[in-house]
Amino acid sequence: MLKHNLRLILRNLKRFKTVFFINLIGLSTGLAAALLIFLWINDELSIDRFHERDNRLYQVMVNTPQSGTINTDQGTGGVLGETLKREIPEIEAALTTAPPTWFQKFNITNKENTVGANGNFVGQEFFSVFSYDLIQGNKDKVLADKSAIVVSETLAKKLFKNPENAIGKVLEWKWAALSKECMVTGVYKDMPHNSTQQYDFVLPLDAWKEIVPATNDLGSGPFMTYVVLKSGTDFDSFNDKISPFISNKFKASTASLFLRKYSDAYLHGKYENGKQRGGRIEYIKLFSLIAIFILLIACINFMNLSTARASKRMKEVGLKKALGARVHTLILQFLGESVMMSFISLIIAILLVLLLLPQFNNITGKQISFIPDTRLILITLGITLLTGLIAGSYPAFYLSRFNPAITLKGKFTSSIGELWVRKGSVVFQFAISVLFVSSMMVIYNQIKYVQTKDLGFNKDNVLYFELEGRTADKRETFLTELNNIPGVIHASSIQQQVILPSIIPNSAIQWDGKNQDNSIRFYEMPVNYGLIETLGINISQGRSFSKDFATDSGGIILNEAAIKAMNLNEDPIGKAVSLNGTITRIIGVTKNFHFNSLHDEIKPFVFRLDPASTMLAMVRVSAGKSGETIQKIQDFYKNFNPGYTFNYQFLDKAYQEQYVSEKLVASLSKYFAGLAIIISCLGVFGLAAFTAERRAKEIGMRKILGASAANIVYLLSADFLKIIIVAITIALPISFIITRQWLNSFAYRINLSASYFIIAALVALAIAWFSIGLQTIKAARVNPLLSLKDE
Repeated sequence: MLKHNLRLILRNLKRFKTVFFINLIGLSTGLAAALLIFLWINDELSIDRFHERDNRLYQVMVNTPQSGTINTDQGTGGVLGETLKREIPEIEAALTTAPPTWFQKFNITNKENTVGANGNFVGQEFFSVFSYDLIQGNKDKVLADKSAIVVSETLAKKLFKNPENAIGKVLEWKWAALSKECMVTGVYKDMPHNSTQQYDFVLPLDAWKEIVPATNDLGSGPFMTYVVLKSGTDFDSFNDKISPFISNKFKASTASLFLRKYSDAYLHGKYENGKQRGGRIEYIKLFSLIAIFILLIACINFMNLSTARASKRMKEVGLKKALGARVHTLILQFLGESVMMSFISLIIAILLVLLLLPQFNNITGKQISFIPDTRLILITLGITLLTGLIAGSYPAFYLSRFNPAITLKGKFTSSIGELWVRKGSVVFQFAISVLFVSSMMVIYNQIKYVQTKDLGFNKDNVLYFELEGRTADKRETFLTELNNIPGVIHASSIQQQVILPSIIPNSAIQWDGKNQDNSIRFYEMPVNYGLIETLGINISQGRSFSKDFATDSGGIILNEAAIKAMNLNEDPIGKAVSLNGTITRIIGVTKNFHFNSLHDEIKPFVFRLDPASTMLAMVRVSAGKSGETIQKIQDFYKNFNPGYTFNYQFLDKAYQEQYVSEKLVASLSKYFAGLAIIISCLGVFGLAAFTAERRAKEIGMRKILGASAANIVYLLSADFLKIIIVAITIALPISFIITRQWLNSFAYRINLSASYFIIAALVALAIAWFSIGLQTIKAARVNPLLSLKDE
């Protein structure tokens, strides 16, 4: 029986070639899109979840009340970890690391060989807390010595050709004006691609504390603190226990602690008013829905095309029923056809995935590989089987219930319910397509707005690099000579990137009239002379820092947001402000500029003149001559600072990195919107074929009675246009609500113009009209004698 049904299935697939190929295209592209999305989601969900203690590994977070809201930070004091471990018995291990954003690049020297590498200062328990595999060395001892260094396998190969030769070798690390000799005590396998930490080497945190002694701060500071809880510890009870830990130590503190699972940080990193409110997990949900909708659209196509050819198979069904075939036998046959079609489509889909995966990785910035494992195989087969069953369910039950007495006479009628199901399915398809297209247009225009908006400073043609070695020791000489290089417009220095700077504690800044109960978050940046000019920030009051005024060494410049927050709107120039216990005076006010992403309102900002604390050189070069100017800077750097590698980045790239997720959504939405439209057109093509076939005799009669081809095309197209208009009417308000909600995550955003939705509607109408036109014109040109020969 199985062999017989299989033969029938293959015979029917061969018999209806056009339908077969349309279904093959729809299902294979839908499955390919779903597989690509699944691979991406699977990779996203795996980030940081490979650690052995994942279910007990947490990061300590800090909530601080401010102006009626609660701000959440991951930065803590440098001694919080050791204090927690000493005083709280539920903690099995505690680890403190320096913030990775502090260090752009180190220079690592092995005799005459110097390479640039990413690294960080970490606590002794780093390899016990995190599951990074050591090739050589004992995880409990590799970071015990202040002069130790543990390198990655790749770095060991660069420096020693063979990792086995690395142990015991002496290296010198250089960063900014700092350098120190150290000994290789361990080698670890390169950190996996699904780790948010990506270091070429790590150094003991104790080595950093020798350079910058740790304070007794617990809740205030830039360090990262991680803990491993003992097995059986109740998470909620533990959070309640550590919440008042800081305020119990320091009565004046309002900060409270809580734990966040370490592997949740990547997907659940957004906080509002002290509570977790989404993050990248929102995009996981979004693309999961997109995959489901694309598969549903493809399944609906199969249903429509299967019912469209129902009249050609009704005699087959009637004959089988007359010979004693049961309903469930027919249902299994038709479901078998759809499942086989689904698995044939899977083969094509896998080939498409293998072909498109390199480009997909470029778009998503991933290193996804299609390596089948048990889980992937089972999920893929499950999705394919479910797709086949869904696609074939309605046609199977629809075809199997034909009355043999009627079908064998050649009479075929459709109920109102059946017509509504088919029309409703096309409404659903095009509503989703319009939703995709309109959303894609809004996202694209918001990203364009982000990229072109006046930020209040000029990010273009600005490069930055760390001041290291002699460039840090002879900072002013270096910058003076750098300014003299042809093609360099301005050169200055700053402590860190102006994008996403550090927050200073509320207590660090005081002024006359300050309301002590109103905590204002200030961002502070130590800078050198000429930095404001290098970035092209406009001064609205007062002046910039100048070497012509000796008193500027004790001066600060605020932005307009800071002046407003401090309520110093009337003549702020010359007003005294206490900053970190030192009395300074306001010498200038800049116009507001976006130093954070456009998701956030512009916050108060303080420029403090402190050249000795600056660690990044900022250089503006002439537009159109950046290549040759950078080469001149590189040649000068090598001569001025031998033994160091010239590693630079562009400021506009650092700005764009804030919108990686949004750009990913914009790119993928473009492709999936196009795919949804194409698959939907196959659906309307199927419904047009069904309608043309069902009304063939009517069309023949009308032509005999004098109807023109244009009349026939209009007759058949009018119903479809009504369906598409209904789909558009449903989709547009939903699109408006969804895109408005997405835009609300930006403090600065485009206006939701009606043009986005009108264009999406017109695109859907135009493509639908094209698909319908192919069938209606074909039907209008059929010889009426052929359709009436049975009468």
